[in-house]
Amino acid sequence: MKGILAILAAVAFLGATPAPVETTFLAGETLDYTLTWMKVTGGTARMTISPVEEKTAFRITSVARSGGGLGRLVKVRDRIVTTVAREDFSTLRIVKDLDERGNKLQETTVIDDGVATRKRKHLRKLPVPRPVLDPISVIYHLRTLDLSPGKAYDFTLYADLKLYDVHARVIRREVVQTPAGTFNCVLIEPDMKNAGVAREERLFIWYSDDDRRLPVRIRTEVKFGSVTATLRAVQGGVDSIEAPALTPAETKPAR
Repeated sequence: MKGILAILAAVAFLGATPAPVETTFLAGETLDYTLTWMKVTGGTARMTISPVEEKTAFRITSVARSGGGLGRLVKVRDRIVTTVAREDFSTLRIVKDLDERGNKLQETTVIDDGVATRKRKHLRKLPVPRPVLDPISVIYHLRTLDLSPGKAYDFTLYADLKLYDVHARVIRREVVQTPAGTFNCVLIEPDMKNAGVAREERLFIWYSDDDRRLPVRIRTEVKFGSVTATLRAVQGGVDSIEAPALTPAETKPAR
């Protein structure tokens, strides 16, 4: 499940008039999703963003947990909190607390002075450029860009003590139906390479084709199928990072 919420900058200069989407970030935002493996709805996720440190940075949280019938078979509860600089969206800190099928992992990564320092049982370091993004912050980073079909962007992503070259292409416009409503969207596919070798997984993100650029659907395709996060609710502000439980209707197989 942790890969779902994985993938993708815009510069919002301090003192300048905030762009519409940055105004949303400064006010706080909560996005709720249902998680589906193939056609089985088996979990929920919540992503939030809010300003911290006198509005010089944003805190982004991602919490995913299994639920429904699938949740009784596979227990997953992942929480990732990432802090990014407001002026260039570069990642400053990542805190992971993962519990998947009883396999638990806790780690903290701090990025400072061009070095990412990861602490698990031992400290490990990796030189990184600035700006550098992470699998959660890139989803928000792309929201600040011009997402007209045909546009393409390149940036560097840090994940699990590795650096990836990411090339994100805005492919086309599509209409997407979700529990939160029907949206005119643009489809983006970010390609990721580490040392010139492409990742086997394919990632697709549908953003609403308006000033909000909401991440309406996020799909990761892997060898065993696909995992999809579909928007179920949007609200301003951040009251809790925990997603509401699935309703009985939501646990029924998709048609």
